[in-house]
Amino acid sequence: MENLISLFGFVVLIAFTWVLSWNRRKVNWRLVIGGVVLQFIVGALIFCLPCTRTAIVWLSQRFTDIINFSNKGPEFVFGGLASGKHSMGFILAFQVFPLIIVFSSLMAMLYYLRVIPFIIKMFARFLAKVLKTSGAESLCAASNVFVGVESVTSIRPYLATMTQSELFTILVVGMSTIASSVLAAYVKMLYGVFPAIAGHLISASILSVPAAFVISKVMIPETGQPETADASKCELHIEYNTGFTASLIQGANAGAKLAVGVAVTLIAFIGLLGILEGICGWFGYPGFIQDFLSWIFYPFAWLIGIAPQDVPEVSKLLGTRLVETEIPAYIDLAKIAQSHTISPRSMLIASYALCGFTHVASMAIFVGGIGALVPERVPLLAKLGPWALLAATLVTLMTGAVAGIFYYGQPGILQ
Repeated sequence: MENLISLFGFVVLIAFTWVLSWNRRKVNWRLVIGGVVLQFIVGALIFCLPCTRTAIVWLSQRFTDIINFSNKGPEFVFGGLASGKHSMGFILAFQVFPLIIVFSSLMAMLYYLRVIPFIIKMFARFLAKVLKTSGAESLCAASNVFVGVESVTSIRPYLATMTQSELFTILVVGMSTIASSVLAAYVKMLYGVFPAIAGHLISASILSVPAAFVISKVMIPETGQPETADASKCELHIEYNTGFTASLIQGANAGAKLAVGVAVTLIAFIGLLGILEGICGWFGYPGFIQDFLSWIFYPFAWLIGIAPQDVPEVSKLLGTRLVETEIPAYIDLAKIAQSHTISPRSMLIASYALCGFTHVASMAIFVGGIGALVPERVPLLAKLGPWALLAATLVTLMTGAVAGIFYYGQPGILQ
């Protein structure tokens, strides 16, 4: 029954997006069906085949091992603050943010060795062939899984002439996936209560790519003629570092900027939210903003298959993600799971549904980042931004629904 609710919710999300569509008559249903089928195939591979379930667990264990190995760097600099061997408890700045620096350096090294560019090209060609999407948006979507907002630089020559639908898709994919550099941070926060989380977050980010194409192309269908409609003529533009060591250093510096940016965003947005909540308290409505967002997400949490008794908590997490970023939401999810007040099924679905840069700050980052590369398109990007945030939220909910469709208590999924 729970699986059918998730399936019903999956269909409702598409229907809801169609109602909001800018041009319902132009929706490319072949692409939509292809994206749905692709999600179901990936979902079946993740949850239904014993061999792939075993692979997910193995991948999670190896990824967790790499995180533990990498702790030597932060521990050398910060000592017990980074290892957690002190009486001050969990400190985000010392135990999570340094991992962003380490993994950014690792990704830069793999870029220099041409490993990641090869994977991106293969993934992009697959997307373009299966979904019939343009080369530029396929390349950007594929690279988002690895490098986040920086992925737009790989298609910089095409940004000025991209169609409205292509630009919208790039924004949606960017806000509904997570980059490898921050994946480690989420894993560090959750693997104590969800040992297999690494494999599932990787799966969630991959699932979000076809989901993003489905939602974005329903909401703002393609009505123009993409310059890179022939994907074979679209090339990935990458500037490689001059040496191996240079790539490590540049990657570490980029990771440091990202970690500082995340910290600054959290300080600002959570601080401002605290002010707003305090002002609401003056008028007798303490916690009004969080409660209001929880009410909005309440029906969506139920639709994606969250157990009824867990809907209030998960809807609150989804509201937290929207205004405070996904990091506080994942921290709260870990606390809830540790207290055993949430079912394993709800824990799994919530971890998928929270996986994405789907928050107000991300909208500003992506619109501003792309706008810096093509200033002449800033008015259009600013117009598309709020719609992209809405679409990305629906994408992550759809990814959670897929997890709910295919999870039926299989052994090994959560271990």
